[in-house]
Amino acid sequence: MAAAAVAAGADVRWSSEVTSLERAAGRVRAVRLATGERIACDAVVLTCELPAAYRLLGRAPRRPVPLRHSPSAVVLHAGTDRTWPGLAHHTLSFGAAWERTFDELTRDGRLMSDPSLLISRPTAHDPALAPPGRHLHYVLAPCPNTDLGPSAAAWRDLGPRYRDSLVAVLEHRGLHGFAASVREELLVTPLDWARRGHAAGSPFSVSHTFAQTGPFRPRNVVRGIENAVLAGCGTTPGVGVPTVLISGGLAAARVTGGRS
Repeated sequence: MAAAAVAAGADVRWSSEVTSLERAAGRVRAVRLATGERIACDAVVLTCELPAAYRLLGRAPRRPVPLRHSPSAVVLHAGTDRTWPGLAHHTLSFGAAWERTFDELTRDGRLMSDPSLLISRPTAHDPALAPPGRHLHYVLAPCPNTDLGPSAAAWRDLGPRYRDSLVAVLEHRGLHGFAASVREELLVTPLDWARRGHAAGSPFSVSHTFAQTGPFRPRNVVRGIENAVLAGCGTTPGVGVPTVLISGGLAAARVTGGRS
């Protein structure tokens, strides 16, 4: 996507922190970077998390209830010296206590007592992603976001313990020897998502509750700012790569006056 943008004439600035937006008479006049650079603009499209976008614009949405964020996720990336024949590229390992774990994630703010997991094995279709004789697996476990469940800071100690618990679940469900097979690993928790700027420590943005779906989801225009448009998973139409790409088309139509 970056290559397509550059081919269309975009100037991509990697690792450039935006510190503020210059605003005057209801319009954004320029973007200010942490380096001190000032980039003048006719319009601005913000794809960052909604709280960050509203903070930069000095605005907040008018809503009868506060925004609620989706559950978060713990992800264990593991480089192993073996794999298991029963694993496809993507494998879903469901727990039996389906309804209870939904309540734990979205109402009680507790870790799943009977986890349902996504196990991905990208080397199933591209062995070159790992050294010869090695394999890549990542295990995704939904968990409460930091508004509802353990705080981001709590995951410093909780993360390694939960990692061991997940590995024990995998072993119990047939991935015998998983713990001993791990040669390299990276654990990502809500603390890491929060450090990356994700609101409520969740990479999945605003949840798709009834009050935040369809016409009730935050709009892609911002009250009081004529030339600012939002895009990304927090605004319409919602979370997921296809819907986020649609949000980009909607933003482009807002800026150009055309149709998406």
